[in-house]
Amino acid sequence: MLRKDWHVRALFLIGALVLLASTIIRVSRIELLLLCLAVTLVVLAEVLNSAIETVVDLVSPKYHPLAKIAKDVGGAGVMMAILMGVLIVVGVFLNAEALRTLSGWGRRPPPHLLHVLLVGVATVLVAVILGKLWGGRGTLTRGGVVSAHSAIAFFCFVSIWFLTPDIIARLLALILALLVAQSRVDAGIHTLREVVIGAVVALAAGFALYSALAMRPGI
Repeated sequence: MLRKDWHVRALFLIGALVLLASTIIRVSRIELLLLCLAVTLVVLAEVLNSAIETVVDLVSPKYHPLAKIAKDVGGAGVMMAILMGVLIVVGVFLNAEALRTLSGWGRRPPPHLLHVLLVGVATVLVAVILGKLWGGRGTLTRGGVVSAHSAIAFFCFVSIWFLTPDIIARLLALILALLVAQSRVDAGIHTLREVVIGAVVALAAGFALYSALAMRPGI
């Protein structure tokens, strides 16, 4: 689906942006679950609709009124899922507490660490997947113009950098990230350029995320 349908790629990108915004306005756990449900609902509807269209084209390659009905019904299901997803996202982002947080009049507690890590990992993975698809080399699980292992390793390094002031922990995290990147080159799965791109993607996403949360290193 990611390779063949640009709609799914767009939905993954939108989903990552929604999760990133949810961290910035510091939604509650229930609101986070609702947002994840909304994103999953829309992606699932698009996947099922694509499956319906593929089967219909296989069974009825020529025009047939029943085939048209099947495709129209599948498309209607996607539209209903998108409508429900938009309503959930708007309802979460435009509630009174979120608006006060954005305007500076209110102060929500900082997001849970697992929330931050979920958003960060999801953002990095979406960037890596889109990079692999647009790069046109390798597969989603092996190779490609962006090293997923290096990206995740360096995002963990950024997280540790912001979560602890301990210089030893930071140094060990950096060493482990470098070892992960080196292992991908030594195994011949990625080139040096590809692991560097993965590291840059993770560092940019990580520092942007923690900076948006107004977190200082070691806090």
